[in-house]
Amino acid sequence: MIFVSEEKIKTVLESLREIKGVHGAALIEKFGLVAGEALPGWLDSDAISAMVTLILKASQRATKELEQGAFIRATLENAKGQLIFAEAGGKIVVVVATNEAKLGIINIKLNAAMNHLKDI
Repeated sequence: MIFVSEEKIKTVLESLREIKGVHGAALIEKFGLVAGEALPGWLDSDAISAMVTLILKASQRATKELEQGAFIRATLENAKGQLIFAEAGGKIVVVVATNEAKLGIINIKLNAAMNHLKDI
């Protein structure tokens, strides 16, 4: 049964990776454990999970203290790309993309992926 869930997670993450300009995606437990990944070899999933977990906690705290409701999603833009992450059923979905990737398409596909992952 665990294998089926892992395979479903991998399929959902691979669908995000198919978006033009997306390097990869990962599903991370709130405490930093990688639950699934579809990342190229040059991206370290453990490093990504550690960083995203820290960023998520800071984002959640800021959202709470500013009375903006529950955290939904964050996008970090930098000189070489984008890091998009969102909560999904108590886990974090993270997408690593280039600057040329279309954020609108990523968001649409990310919403669909999050709905699938919540059901797994």
